[in-house]
Amino acid sequence: MKRDNDFVKAKIISIGDELLIGQVVNTNAAWLGNILTINGMEVISTLTIGDGEQDILEALDSCSDVDIIVMTGGLGPTADDITKPTLCKYFNTELEFCQDAYDNVMSIFTKRGYQMTERNRGQAYIPKSCTYIPNRYGTAPCMWFEKGKSVYISMPGVPFEMKNVFEQEILPMLLSHFKITPYINKVVMTTGVGESFLADKIKDWEDALPDFLSLAYLPQYGMVRLRLEGRHPDRDFLQHTIDERIEQLKDLIGEYIFGYDEKPLAEVVFEKLKAAGATMASAESCTGGSIAKMITAIPGSSEVFKGTVVSYATEVKENVLGVSHDDVVKYTVVSQQVAEQMAMGVKALLKTDYAVATTGVAGPGGGTEENPVGTVWIAVAGPAGLVSKRYNFGNSRENNIERAAITAFEMLRRTIK
Repeated sequence: MKRDNDFVKAKIISIGDELLIGQVVNTNAAWLGNILTINGMEVISTLTIGDGEQDILEALDSCSDVDIIVMTGGLGPTADDITKPTLCKYFNTELEFCQDAYDNVMSIFTKRGYQMTERNRGQAYIPKSCTYIPNRYGTAPCMWFEKGKSVYISMPGVPFEMKNVFEQEILPMLLSHFKITPYINKVVMTTGVGESFLADKIKDWEDALPDFLSLAYLPQYGMVRLRLEGRHPDRDFLQHTIDERIEQLKDLIGEYIFGYDEKPLAEVVFEKLKAAGATMASAESCTGGSIAKMITAIPGSSEVFKGTVVSYATEVKENVLGVSHDDVVKYTVVSQQVAEQMAMGVKALLKTDYAVATTGVAGPGGGTEENPVGTVWIAVAGPAGLVSKRYNFGNSRENNIERAAITAFEMLRRTIK
């Protein structure tokens, strides 16, 4: 039965010792947090617990203050999968045979050519007080309980099974059961500017936001994402207000905005190149192929990307890309001269319209007084000539490589006409 609730609140419980010890990364909680949020439910917290009865009971007790409790894990056929009997204890019920659940298990076993075992037959036993939800992607059942004002949902921990059954079965049930206040967010992708500078730049704009909107700063390597979000009973009014505020933001920081809604910078560059009918190549030293990896992750990137030369060794820079040996000796490999010659060399070699090159000291060793760890020269060659710039990204090797690759794409983006 649908009931009114301005803000439907949810908690996520992930069950499994393998999650606690780091043997398996808990991607389920992140995925559920996102899909619940974009569908208007407010995720209050996520909790990861082990495969212990007391852990599960205490976690459930801590969730009685919210509308929706979503659980994953502990529903398999082995002895450590104790979620079902623990749920029986919590909801004061008992396991009973469910023909629909059994038919589902049998159907999956038959399709896969497996023999049904007594252990797997046990998966057809579910708590008597629950509503059975079919899981067509695996043998573990999904269950819906109601207690007080709250709905409790138990799903398998296998991500493929969980995601499909949640989207196809459970989400429609939740949207039917609750009256949910519309939620909308817009993510603004920025690069080439630090978080604190950005905050100073848009302080007055942020202070003027209406009460039903909020802004989050999400910094990562080489970029800052701004998430503007809100909830309001009038969805059209909410969308109009967010659109209006984003237009104001463009006027304030438009030079730093490269895209929206989590679109990778490499994809933005790909689209600009495609629209211009242009091609690119990369010559990578310190980034070790990261630029090529980012753009080739995009379907259809072969339309614009010709290839890369990972010129990690000096002799590759000289013999393949045509970098001057004398300039290497005079200026070192981490220099403007070498970066520019790398860009021009790969552009000529692969016959592209644009080329980007990186050379630097990724670390943790190899730094000098002249070029400390984190020093990177990036050059872009295009129809209008060369641009190059020196950066220092810090002491972390991983950070230096990723930031250099992202910055290279940003320099290229600004160059493409």
